Formats: sequence, structure tokens, C-alpha cells
Amino acid sequence: MAILTSPSGAFPISLVYITVGTIVDIWTIVAWRYYPPETAWDHFWLVGFMVTGFALLVIGLLLGPIGRAARHAELPPGEVTPAVSQAEQTAAANPPAVVPPMTPVQGGTSPVVAPSTTPTQGAPLVEGVSTPGAPRVSPPAVLTRR
Repeated sequence: MAILTSPSGAFPISLVYITVGTIVDIWTIVAWRYYPPETAWDHFWLVGFMVTGFALLVIGLLLGPIGRAARHAELPPGEVTPAVSQAEQTAAANPPAVVPPMTPVQGGTSPVVAPSTTPTQGAPLVEGVSTPGAPRVSPPAVLTRR
């Protein structure tokens, strides 16, 4: 039932935006205080970093309410949740059948696929044992070199 209760990913992202924006602003203010801009180019970079940090901070603050709204919108209606939960519990109680592993041929290296459990028209399930109503099939002859 984890998929029905997973929160929106906006909350951790908003924390990243708020943290990065705040750190950029703090270091920009420190640089402005201890290394005041001497040229127009220095002033341009300091103002640019200050505005970038502020923009990231605002985006992070706005993502919080958006994430709360998204969390509510992503969850299914209350009447659907118990039915889906019951279906998941039933599926977990009845796991699917496991396919038997491939076994190696005696004296060889190529694997042999385990016989199928579903009958095919006219073919036996296991060599020498045929399905009811199906014609008996003999194994193919092996040709040897002289």
C-alpha cells in the first residue's frame, strides 16, 4: 500500500531550494561586506548572485504549499483505498508460481529448459508420457557418424 500513501516529492526539493538560496545570499552578503565591489563588473556579479539566491529562496518557499496541494491531489479517494489495499494483501498472500530453474545436460554445458506444464496440441509433457487424447510422440532419432 506504499504507492497509495507516498508523499509528493515537492517537500524535499523545496528544502533544497530554500537551503541553496539562503547559502548563496549569505555568502553574497559576506562578500559584499568584506570585499566591496570596485568596478561595475564586480557590482554586476554581486547583485546577480544576490538576486539568484533570493529567487531560489522564493521558489523553495512557494514549493511548500504546492507540495501540500499535490499530496492531496495524488492520493486516491477514500472509498477506493480499502479495496486496493485488500487486493494488494490478497496478491501478497498468493504469490505467482515460480518457474523451475534450468538444469544442465549431463556431460555437456548447454542447459535444458524444464518441460512446460501446459499441454500443447499433440506434444507430450514429459518424454514417454503423453497427454490424454494426444497422439504418442517418439523422441527424435540420433544420427551418429561412422
